[in-house]
This record gives sequence, structure tokens and C-alpha cells, in this order.
Amino acid sequence: MSGMSRREFGRLAAGVGLLGLGGAAAACGPSAPPEQTETATPVPDARTQPIRLTQADLDRIIGNQANTLLQRLQAKMPGVDYGVAVAFAYPNHQFNPYYMYGTVAPQTPPTPRTLFAIGSITKTFTTAMFANGVVTNPSCFNWDAGLQQYLSGYLGGSGNLSQTLQQITPRMLAQHTSGLPVASTGPQDGVGLFETNPSAPPPDLLNFWRTHNGPAPGSCWRYSDMAFITLGFATVSAYGCAVGGNPPPGQAYSALLQSTITGPLNMPDTVTIVPNGAPLAQAYPNGGPQVSSAGASDIKSSATDMHTWMLAHLGAADQSSPLMTALASTTQTTPLSLNQCGESRPGPANMGLAWQLRPGSPPIIWKDGQTALGGCSCWVGMTMASPTQEPLGIAILLNGYWAKGQPNIIADTYGFAMLEQISNAI
Repeated sequence: MSGMSRREFGRLAAGVGLLGLGGAAAACGPSAPPEQTETATPVPDARTQPIRLTQADLDRIIGNQANTLLQRLQAKMPGVDYGVAVAFAYPNHQFNPYYMYGTVAPQTPPTPRTLFAIGSITKTFTTAMFANGVVTNPSCFNWDAGLQQYLSGYLGGSGNLSQTLQQITPRMLAQHTSGLPVASTGPQDGVGLFETNPSAPPPDLLNFWRTHNGPAPGSCWRYSDMAFITLGFATVSAYGCAVGGNPPPGQAYSALLQSTITGPLNMPDTVTIVPNGAPLAQAYPNGGPQVSSAGASDIKSSATDMHTWMLAHLGAADQSSPLMTALASTTQTTPLSLNQCGESRPGPANMGLAWQLRPGSPPIIWKDGQTALGGCSCWVGMTMASPTQEPLGIAILLNGYWAKGQPNIIADTYGFAMLEQISNAI
């Protein structure tokens, strides 16, 4: 099959309601986005046998899992407006891309353009931004360079990075092998990175960079929000290097996200600062009081844009542009043989760059996000094309979660189940 045109890909990725919404009404959101400027060549069919999957199969699989998820949440908190938006990506096949269930405000169902706080799925955008720099400006971006190259400009004359931090590389940050702590120093770290122009680390974060003394970098695995806050600031600094100047001009993560990733891919709903009037989900974290999905310092996105994000990654292996080459590099997994920091348990056997791998049949590349401040639980997972596997993707955006005892009620469980069942039905 020949490559899809820019206009066709843009219509596929951003079209709301054109292929059906699984019974939901078309969204009312921001004006139609501009024409796509980056494309991924559609993935060739991986199998020679006819596809058995039908739209009725999809409606049943996605509907059963989504409704079970909502029923279990509502059993914990009756009367709460829980809603879930699901995006399904299957390049070269005409299935409904969006499925909407429940409500995200009184008498307000979610739409494909409703914004949710995607939490740690933000990490996949940060690595994509850095990977894009590695491809387009390798003199300023290097996965294996020490952090002194990226962070010293923030410190000015207030001291140097600690000896431990100087040994950490962006790759270690992206694969959670840096040994940095799980949590950042506080919400202001995210505000300084995602919402400030230019991005500026707060005093507590600067002090952490100067004084950190932890496990030897690269010696163990620990999931770390601090690592990705640090990688975000390193990414911003490296783009300043790419612009040039002495000192380089300050850059803003939010603007760089748009210029390097969401603009080229035509993802207008994916933002760090929610514009006035945008359709925003109310959210209910862990049975607590209602919060706004805009409350967390992270990326907000929609089912429409998550559909585009999955299509881009599923079609990136052709490396048809620098951005596609960059995206392909982030989902390539490498083996790790590390225990979890301070424990005898092994960490993941394989990691991408922010993306995690669940082995099995099929193997699933995935990332989740859960935020108390933004109130949402989100998940995106993909099966990559192979001789025995179709390229598929599922994203779940949920305006709540329950984590007060097993079993937790979060998007992850239902995303894995949807993707496995759909893969087995093909």
C-alpha cells in the first residue's frame, strides 16, 4: 500500500466522528486543527490471513471492559460522574477510532476532544522531544552525555552538580536507572518546567541537583518522577544550545512541545496549559473530592490526540522523517539486568525510553499515568508490527481511580485486557 498523504493522515488522526464514535456524539471543542505537517507511512499488514476482527467484536470488547471499569468505580462512589474515553488505533483498517462511556460532568458525556490529565504518559513526550533533538542536532543532544552538559546553566554561580548527578546520563533518566528518588521535591518542580516561560527550576530542585547522593547511577532500577523532571529541564536546555548564543536563550517546555511534537503531528489538544474554554473533564481521585483535570502540572490530552500519538508510533518504523526516526527510537527496548534499588527483586527485563514492555503474547509497549492533583488514570499500550503481530493501539482516559486497597481500580488493568482480547480476535 502506498504512503498516506499528509492531508489523509491529518483527517484520520484528527477527524472527530468521521469514522463513528461507538455511539457517542461528535465533540464540540476547539476549532479544526491545521493540516498535518508530519506523516507516518502506514504499516504494511503483518499477516497474510484475512482479518477476522469485526466492528461488533470491538464494540463488545471495549464496551465490556469500559463498562466494568465504570461499574466498579461507581460501586465505590455512587453518584459520581465517572467517564472514560477510549481510542483505538489500527493503521490501514476502517474501524471506529473512539468509544465514549459515562459522564465527566452532570449530563455531560466525554467526547473525543475532552481533555484529561495524562500524568506520567507525559514522560513519553519528554523522551520524544529529546530523541528528536538527538536526530536533528546531535551536537547538543546525546543520550549518553553527563548531565553537567545540560544542567550547569541553570545553576549559574550557585555551585555545581553533585558528583553523583554528574555521572547520570539522559538515557539513565529515561530508563529509570539513574537511582534518583521516586518523587520530585514538590509540585513547584512541575510548575517550573511545564507552566513557566522560560522553564525555570525552583530553588528546592536546584539544591537537590547540587547535593544529591544516592545509589551509583546505572546500578539499579527505580521508577522516578524526579528523573523525568530532570530530563525535562535537560531537554529544554539542549534546545537552547541548538538555538545558539552565549548564553543560550531561555526556552519553554510548553512551546518546545508544540514546535517539535504536537504541531508537526497535528495534536492541538495536547498541552501543558489548558486554554480558556477547552472541554475539560472533572475528575475524582481515589474517592476524594472533585478536582479539575487541569490541576496537575503535566500534559493534558484527548482521545483524538492519543489516537494520533499511537498512529505516529505504530507507523514510525519506516523512519520517513527525522521525527519518525526519533519516535521509533523511543519504543525500541533494550535489555536490563538490574535489581530494584535497595531490594533483591529484579527490575524490568527490558525498557524503552519512557515506554515499558510487558512480555507475553502479544508483547505490549505501554505507559500509564495517574495523578491525584489532576484526578485521572490513563493508559496507552501498543503491539508493534511483526510477522505474527498486527500493529494495534489502545488508549484509555479515565477521570478517576480507586487505590485504597486491592484490587486497585485504574485504567491499566482494562487497557491490557482490551488490547490482548482485540489482538486475539484478529
